[in-house]
Amino acid sequence: MSESARNLVAAILSNDHLINTLANACTGQNTGNRTQHRSTDEEMYSLFHRGRANAVNFTAQDVPAHQANITERNMPSTSQGPPTAIYNLRPFTRKGPRHKRFQALGSLRPVAQSFTKEVILLPDHTSTHVPRRAKKAWLFENGHIKSALEFGCDWDADKVMQTITSAFQPVVEGCRLQILMSCHNKLVEPSLTSKQTLGGDLLKKLFHQKSIYVRPDKVILSEEKESSCSDEDSSNTNKNDFKETLDPDKCVIGSVPDISKEVVSAISTVEVQCLSSNTPSISGGDEVIWCIDTKDICTNAPPISADNLTMSSVAAAITIDETPTLSSGTSVISSGYTNIFSIGPTISGTGHTPCFSASNTSEASHSPTQTNAPSTTYSTYLDLFEEEYLSDDADLQEAISRSLESSTNESDSRMTLERIMEQIGSRVNNDSIVRFNIIRRNVWDGTSRAMGRSNFSPEKKVDVKFTDDYGTSEGAVDNGGPTREFFRLCLHEIKDKIGIFEGPSNAKVLTCNSKAMKDNAYFYAGQIMAMSIAHGGQSPCFLSELMYECLQKGPDNVKVKTEDITDEETKSQLQSILQAQTDSQLQDAVEQAASLISLAGHNVRITLENKQETALDLAHWYVLQRTRAPFERFRDGLTSLGVLDALQNYPVQSKCLFVKAEKALTANDVENLFQIIHSERGSNAFQAECRTLAFWQDYLQDAEIENNVSLEDVLVFFTGCDSIPALGFSPKPRLEFITCSRFPVANTCENILRIPVHAVYTAFRSDMDFAIRNSPGFGRA
Repeated sequence: MSESARNLVAAILSNDHLINTLANACTGQNTGNRTQHRSTDEEMYSLFHRGRANAVNFTAQDVPAHQANITERNMPSTSQGPPTAIYNLRPFTRKGPRHKRFQALGSLRPVAQSFTKEVILLPDHTSTHVPRRAKKAWLFENGHIKSALEFGCDWDADKVMQTITSAFQPVVEGCRLQILMSCHNKLVEPSLTSKQTLGGDLLKKLFHQKSIYVRPDKVILSEEKESSCSDEDSSNTNKNDFKETLDPDKCVIGSVPDISKEVVSAISTVEVQCLSSNTPSISGGDEVIWCIDTKDICTNAPPISADNLTMSSVAAAITIDETPTLSSGTSVISSGYTNIFSIGPTISGTGHTPCFSASNTSEASHSPTQTNAPSTTYSTYLDLFEEEYLSDDADLQEAISRSLESSTNESDSRMTLERIMEQIGSRVNNDSIVRFNIIRRNVWDGTSRAMGRSNFSPEKKVDVKFTDDYGTSEGAVDNGGPTREFFRLCLHEIKDKIGIFEGPSNAKVLTCNSKAMKDNAYFYAGQIMAMSIAHGGQSPCFLSELMYECLQKGPDNVKVKTEDITDEETKSQLQSILQAQTDSQLQDAVEQAASLISLAGHNVRITLENKQETALDLAHWYVLQRTRAPFERFRDGLTSLGVLDALQNYPVQSKCLFVKAEKALTANDVENLFQIIHSERGSNAFQAECRTLAFWQDYLQDAEIENNVSLEDVLVFFTGCDSIPALGFSPKPRLEFITCSRFPVANTCENILRIPVHAVYTAFRSDMDFAIRNSPGFGRA
């Protein structure tokens, strides 16, 4: 062991760099920048108090006694001076976890054991809204607000309530108090669990940036009582003042044009800042009384009874009772604006006499709910915001409004079509069933009979049974396929056959049909369209943009152009009116459209100046107002299952359900629907199926460009729909291969298509065409 120590010392002494460093330290090369200290205490104090004023001018008497870090020991010394202080510094090491090293420092941080909150005592047990502005000021004046009431974090609920009760004594004597919090502009009770109590810690968290509202169980402050008491006091104290103002020595009476300079100088003592310009003119014969002492101006009107006049205790302001009367029994209307001469007409028993009044900076009102009329609208607007977020900054108010609007728009945009369809589909009741017995030759007849039954409900699950002309069932069990087939056929008849729509195939608008209106066909059509969306059928994508906008906004809020008219004769008549350049051309166009103008009830003379407006009005009447009654019934039918609500609340997402997209069905769209089911890879059957799969892809390409069999016919063959639903098919379509038949076989309930395996494409195409064109019903393919 001693040998190891010798070797270590020898290695240290043989290090030239270490020897040079020690030599430099001993020779004092770095002492030039060091400050000389008279004692060790002075040097330590300067090290730990750098930057302080007393760190340089240090005396022995100024040294603080740090008992925790300094221990003085009496050491032997050759001099007679004071003993030297030895500092036992805590060794610092970074060994161990970080949280343990800083655990001691964290425990020394001060933790607030108390907090202060604004507490507002409500006037009675019926208060349900947050008091703001004038009413809050009224509560403050009556001592019902404590701006900084102190609470302890470790208090229990009883201690908190006791502190609040003590703060508002003796007003709340004998009252039971309830703590409330603000929620928007209403007051609600904090929602706590059965195990939670409103102690100090929970109170601090819940009311972090809010005021505490306390509601008593009875009336402790009445606005009417306060107002009546104040009015009675002011009446007793100011009746003498009113009598003094009637003293002739203190009033100057004269006509308006002959106001003396003395009166003008007396008026200047009122210190009026501005004169209202909206004042009635004063006739020369009117006499004006300038009341100098009270700084008020009034005309020599009929005498006012002193009992009906009440003066406020506020200086230089006159307040009339709610309904004061003149000696003739006529009410007086008064108005007071701060620092402004206002001239208001006073109604007397004999005539109309202008009345001048001046008021000072105080309002003569005791009621907390009275506000100036110009600020009423803005105050109502500000009441929509929480009290703690109110600000006088206009930019901040605008930013808050934009943020709220963008939040609403974002929430609407995040609502996907899938979620909308889920909400609509959730209204279907699978426990109840409604039966439709359908003959393919007349689908609408069986549909209207089923919907006319008293027990029919669009929310019931649909069960469809197809029969032929002799009543023989096709033998299909409705597990989804017959339902989709039924909705496809029914929507086709609604669009083209029953006579309630007109226009292009993919842009239909409603038309008038008295028989359909009598048979309630418009209402049934709206219900069938809503049911097709909710029950998994195809979407009724044949409405025009104008019709969709009309469903969304209403007929009165939609603009119609002449191009929206489907009847060519009517459209030509209105275009002739628009294109007329001279009076004679316009007269000829008006004569041609005379019947239309008469039916529309347009009685205004048509000129070159108003022809544009007239043509648009006639177009709006023909397209929308003429069919207003059918439209109302059709819209009522769409309200079934919440479809119309979804359309109006989310018009962008729901548009694809009613308006056909410009993109046509393609071969890739149909091909991507399928999940391919192959035989075992590497087998002979797998190779034959791969060849047939190539035939199938070529067949879809030919169906896209040729008219023999269309892609819509292919979809109908294995799904019952001629278009892809908004959310696709459920279950996902499958493509399988068969060798036992020349022709394809489909299961529309499971969306399964089985195609035959062929060695030659022409034979494959011929058999596919024959099967698809000759399979109009179930059990035939």
